[in-house]
Amino acid sequence: MARTAQQILDDARQLAPDERDWLAEQLLIGFNEDAFSALKKEYGEPEAGYEEWFRAGVEEALADDGSGDVPYEEAMKQFHKAIQKARKMKKTA
Repeated sequence: MARTAQQILDDARQLAPDERDWLAEQLLIGFNEDAFSALKKEYGEPEAGYEEWFRAGVEEALADDGSGDVPYEEAMKQFHKAIQKARKMKKTA
C-alpha cells in the first residue's frame, strides 16, 4: 500500500535535525535542477559570457549601498514585467 504525503511528512519530522536538513537540501536541489532544466528547454543555453556578465552584476549590486531597498512587491512587479517583455521579444524573434 502506498504511503500518503502526510505520512511521509510525519516521518520526516521525526528525523534528527541534521538528517532533516539533509533531506530538505536534497529536495531543494532536485526542485532547482528541474526548474533550471525547464528554463533551459524554454530559452536554450545561455549566451557565451553570460555567467561572467551575471556575476559582475551581482558583485556591483552587492557593492552598491547608495540606491536603497526596493520593497518585495515592487521588485516582483518589475521582475514579472521583465519576464513578459522577454517572452514577447522571443515570440517576435
